[in-house]
Amino acid sequence: ASTPSPLSLAGLAVFLVVSCKARPNIIWILADDLGYGDVQYALGVNRTYTIPTPNLQRMADGGMRFLRGYSGQVCAPSRCSLMTGRHSGHCTIRGNDGSYSPLLSSDITVAKALQKEYQTALFGKWGLGNFGTTGYPLEQGFDVFVGQDSQVACHNWYPYTIQNNTNGTCHIPENLNSSNSTCGPGHSSCTWVNDLYARETVSYIRQHAHDTTPFMIYFSTTTPHVGDLKGAGTEYPTPEPYSSRFPQVPDKETRLFATAVSAQDDMVGAVLAELEQQGILNNTLVFFSGDNGPDDHELAYYDDPGPFRGKKRSLNEGGIRQTILAHWPDQVAANTTSNHLFTFWDFLPTAADVAGVPLPEGVDGISAKDVLMGNERTQAKHTYLYWEFCYYGDAGGLLPQLYPKGWAQAVRYDDADGITQWKMIRVDRTTSFLYNLTADISETTNVLSNHPDIVKQVLAWMEASHVESEFWPSNHNSSMKCCASCFNPAGCKAPCKQNPGPAPQCPKTSNASIPLSALAGVWLQESGERVSYTVQVDAANRKVALGAGNCTDCCWTAATGTVSADGRTLQIVATGPSCERDLTGEVCDTGNELLIQWSKRWSTWHREEGFDFD
Repeated sequence: ASTPSPLSLAGLAVFLVVSCKARPNIIWILADDLGYGDVQYALGVNRTYTIPTPNLQRMADGGMRFLRGYSGQVCAPSRCSLMTGRHSGHCTIRGNDGSYSPLLSSDITVAKALQKEYQTALFGKWGLGNFGTTGYPLEQGFDVFVGQDSQVACHNWYPYTIQNNTNGTCHIPENLNSSNSTCGPGHSSCTWVNDLYARETVSYIRQHAHDTTPFMIYFSTTTPHVGDLKGAGTEYPTPEPYSSRFPQVPDKETRLFATAVSAQDDMVGAVLAELEQQGILNNTLVFFSGDNGPDDHELAYYDDPGPFRGKKRSLNEGGIRQTILAHWPDQVAANTTSNHLFTFWDFLPTAADVAGVPLPEGVDGISAKDVLMGNERTQAKHTYLYWEFCYYGDAGGLLPQLYPKGWAQAVRYDDADGITQWKMIRVDRTTSFLYNLTADISETTNVLSNHPDIVKQVLAWMEASHVESEFWPSNHNSSMKCCASCFNPAGCKAPCKQNPGPAPQCPKTSNASIPLSALAGVWLQESGERVSYTVQVDAANRKVALGAGNCTDCCWTAATGTVSADGRTLQIVATGPSCERDLTGEVCDTGNELLIQWSKRWSTWHREEGFDFD
């Protein structure tokens, strides 16, 4: 037999790779707090300025837009649904706190479901379980993780410490003591962590593009969520080249928000460009969405919520409505739209279906493969969609919140007439609101009294959809309290649960000094509702003064004492009308947060300086 030419061998190699790699690569790109109206392709918006998002527009034009896409209402529950295929009545994490209640070893994530047939990687924000817990990405089916495990730590846009696979304290040297001054002009002397995650994602694609085993990537950015850089004077401290964009926007903070959205668009463009460069764009299914509605900034300028009521944390449409993009040139027709109800908990069954792997038990979502392939008539549909969430704040956006604070449930469904879309919200199993979304997309007019049959059916669905959680107990009347968040791996007071898991600990090998200025400010202890304390520091004389803040059951009101030169030890005396406490506090930096571990009866205090804990 004749020896094949090098060209023939090369052709044979390509044929074998394509034949063995019949399954598509799968990527989900998730933005953080991106508003419905923050992208070019948003429909029904009334904005002063449109933020240019050409790469996302290219993705929309080249694929499908799910016009009725739905996420969760806030970071952690939304990501729990995305990863596990379960809505918030069944998810392990139902409040905005994956540190207190991490994913369990029994949870099946999309990474676990695909891991036998796929290489799985996560770059960026996680928030479903910290290092050393059952919720950490490497325990949840991901082969590779470079990012931040704690959602609170993710608020730091220039962190010194991130997680790198089995290294829970991986350092970015140039970000040590990062601040507006140390990072220099354009923050060029520091690393913006989103740029790092984008580079890692692109590098991973390049490295594995032609492997015989396909890959699944979850690329989860922390933009345009507010970020922190000490001394920057802005909640959106983007670096160059982003930060100088859009000089025509007059307000600084509003302009910098647009630069954060623009940076997100660049990251999407970098992923698509690398897929194209490697010749695998056509065989890669790429999704894009925000994780919930927009948060606090000048919402009217970009009409971030669009025509919808509410914002992040709301069960109104403004907190959960998304335009989800799907791009897969080999299978998804270009420039198409769909009114199919596509939810975050549909991602796992959709990925399993296109990958040809078994669907785990207990999944609430349904595969959207048929509609992606253009087979609308054979596409299975949701009978209804369900959410639940405990929140005692105000989640009104451009349109105010109309339902009370507390433990809220929501059901949204399409009527059998094929026309009417219904939405019902109930709070503390007492007060209910029913909206006809077809006629009233802004959820303004409560028509509850006009439709008793609908109300009866929806109430039955609400009860059937909720399974009680020991960590996230529900309310049965308005006098009860639900657990909104805890932010303490050791657990909190009722109504949250005292978790038997380990409390955060000061590293035993760390002797690093703590800057005295870092001690000043608000410190937190969680107990269902946040309890805050204040610390004032006189650095010159190494004296401290503590205040009880909003603590309603503290016997003390004020404390004074001293701090050691290295900032690691506090000696204080706390006094009040009914008690006196003589305490020692050990201060340390865990990499994610600062802790004060007190002697005697006081719980650990913690803080993430400049952050809003959401």
